[in-house]
Amino acid sequence: MKNSVHILIFLASMLFLISCGDDTCNLETETFLKVELHTADTNLVNEKFLDSLSIFSSEWSDSIYYSEEKDDSSLSLILSPNSEITEFIFTSETEEQKDTLKIYHQNETVFLSPECGFIVNYKIDTFISTYNIIDSLKLLNGNISSNKDGEIQIYF
Repeated sequence: MKNSVHILIFLASMLFLISCGDDTCNLETETFLKVELHTADTNLVNEKFLDSLSIFSSEWSDSIYYSEEKDDSSLSLILSPNSEITEFIFTSETEEQKDTLKIYHQNETVFLSPECGFIVNYKIDTFISTYNIIDSLKLLNGNISSNKDGEIQIYF
């Protein structure tokens, strides 16, 4: 009888501990490339170039649009987890030309946790661009993980 009480208490304790488990992911799982947009050409500023800027990729089904909030002229893009090349196309209603930016990167799939699953970290090797409306590019941080964003500056 004494053993039955101990077993019952043990089972009740285990049931309580198991029920306290959390199956939600409490870690950051997104890996983004932060893109800062800078417009040095006064004609582009006067034409409100960035207001009508559209950025899209043939790999994604929906477009990414730039929207200016306060003085922040940046946006976040996601690199392709299925390829080692990600291509973005920049167009604007104020300009007839468009630019293509190709980012070459290494992908590393990492197991984060049972709740969060796998994430993809990136290391940018290089990038190339057409220079119709883009003036120059500058890579500030080419290592992208869920803990820190990569960062690139684009000058128009």
